[in-house]
Amino acid sequence: MKYCYIIVLMVCSTPLWSQGNSPALVSGQKVQLKKMARDMEQIRKSIVATGPSEFQNPDIVQARQKRFKQFTEALNRYPQVNEPEVQAARNAYFALQKALKAEFKRASDQRQQLGDVQARMRKLQQNFDQYPVPEPMTPPFSAQEVKDWVKQASEARTVGEHNLKELNAIAPLAYLPNNPGVPQSGAPFDADDLKRMQRNAVHWQESVQKNYHSTADTTNNLLQQKLNEIKGRWQEDPTGDKKWVFLKEDQVEQAAALFAETKALAQSSLYLAQALQQDQSLATQALAAINQAEKTYQSKAEMALNASRLPEPATEDDDLTELAEEILEKPRYQFGSYGPIVLTTDKIIERESKSSEIDIDDVDIASNGDVKLSGTETTWTYRWQEFKFATPLKDPDGRWYIWWITAKKYSSGSSITPIGEWVAGTSTKGNPILPDNF
Repeated sequence: MKYCYIIVLMVCSTPLWSQGNSPALVSGQKVQLKKMARDMEQIRKSIVATGPSEFQNPDIVQARQKRFKQFTEALNRYPQVNEPEVQAARNAYFALQKALKAEFKRASDQRQQLGDVQARMRKLQQNFDQYPVPEPMTPPFSAQEVKDWVKQASEARTVGEHNLKELNAIAPLAYLPNNPGVPQSGAPFDADDLKRMQRNAVHWQESVQKNYHSTADTTNNLLQQKLNEIKGRWQEDPTGDKKWVFLKEDQVEQAAALFAETKALAQSSLYLAQALQQDQSLATQALAAINQAEKTYQSKAEMALNASRLPEPATEDDDLTELAEEILEKPRYQFGSYGPIVLTTDKIIERESKSSEIDIDDVDIASNGDVKLSGTETTWTYRWQEFKFATPLKDPDGRWYIWWITAKKYSSGSSITPIGEWVAGTSTKGNPILPDNF
């Protein structure tokens, strides 16, 4: 709110008091003069001559001027200047006039220093709105994302510092009476708004630092967790029974994902340290450790592949081998190219199982809440013969994998069970194998 008004003290209105032939004061007049003197003294003492002057408010100035004019007009009615009561009232009048002049001058000086306070505070609030503190980043993040975050954080910190300096300069000078409205709805900024903005300015600076530490700590803690996980993984003998740890597709994918994720975290830590010119040793050491661990893993994976072999046959029965070939060559399975067939069971095994299915036809709910279901239960009896075998199958990518296949021949089952032919049951993809190791 910009105050543009002229403060006029009623100096020219000061009465020319003269005793002349004025009649003596009567008791009622003396009482009125004493009260007037007390009122002027009370008003003078109520003037707060420190801190922001309330005389920055034009409404208060107008009220003071109006009251002072009333005192002037009242004293004009008492020309008995030699009367003690008149003299006392005159002394109080001039003391009030002096105090008002001084406070008017002080308020004018403050306004001169402040300029348009409301405009300044609106601008400061716009700064808060335009340059918010960025939230902590969630790793992994790119170098550009770090650069953008640091720029936004730097701008927010600058706003916090600038706004706090401005608000601290405004606080001891600006008269900002509290009001029930809020600036967002058009109300002027008041003292409570100023205090709130001072707190915000401090919070802006603290939050930037806090969010940086939060980002760095989260990134480095996650990085350390992943490094510890890598150190504890893949300790198995790549030529032993657990070589599958280095060969099975899901295991290889897990390893690749872990290395990629850990590298991304280490790179994020490095980007953050570089952008803020912080110590980069943790990130660089982590990257070196990850690369070395990945090389070690790849070396073990190569050893495991070279050691991958087909199992020892449980039997070399030609009939079973021929049945396995028939299954592998059935077009509906699309097994494709295959290598040597190794029988892993020594004979055909007879098996049987049952399964049931209930079709609910009716639901009856009794008055006591009991529920009665009625329907039809169908039971199927499955009988079949089975044997198992392993064989290398060629993947579309050209690599060979050992597959473990259960061959089945059903003699009874459900309506969709293939009866009377050898079919492939459970088929599991195992370790890769080199053709030279067939």
